[in-house]
Amino acid sequence: MKHFEWKSLLPHVIAVAVFVLVAVVYCKPAMEGKVLSQHDVSQWKGMAQDLMQYKEKTGHYPLWNNNLFGGMPAYQIAMEANNPVSVIYLHKVFMLWLPKPIGYFFLLCIGFYFLSQVIGSNYWLGIMGGIAYAYATYSPVIVAVGHDTKMQAMGYLPAVLAAIWLIYQKKYAWGLALTAIFSALLV
Repeated sequence: MKHFEWKSLLPHVIAVAVFVLVAVVYCKPAMEGKVLSQHDVSQWKGMAQDLMQYKEKTGHYPLWNNNLFGGMPAYQIAMEANNPVSVIYLHKVFMLWLPKPIGYFFLLCIGFYFLSQVIGSNYWLGIMGGIAYAYATYSPVIVAVGHDTKMQAMGYLPAVLAAIWLIYQKKYAWGLALTAIFSALLV
């Protein structure tokens, strides 16, 4: 049986620390309690208001919304799952329970770092690539307007690609398990 070297985790701990530090410094106003006025989130709150009121009265969401686009299915706006196990818990773990938008930028960094490590890059290149991927010009724009689910998808896409890469490397168990987990989080 191989002896595990704890020192082999040091580069990854450094990477996580760098990603958290950069995200906290970049999003310092969020740590001061300031909140972005995200247009799309405001629009969603307006679209979902009737659905929320209906839920307060009846205890469940309606299946149809008459007030949006002349009527449309409500599950596209606001629904809840009654699952005892939800991927939202894993999502919070991968965001280190950091508030948004700090957690989103961390998620993008760590997702790309995971991909870089799976394909065999040096960990310093992975750190630099993760930072470059997370703070590209498009990411702050979509956070500012409220495309939260797009940021989540951008965070999990590199992880899905890394998991698929593991399958191609004939690491089937890890590849399939991680593909299932990250695909569930991506969708």
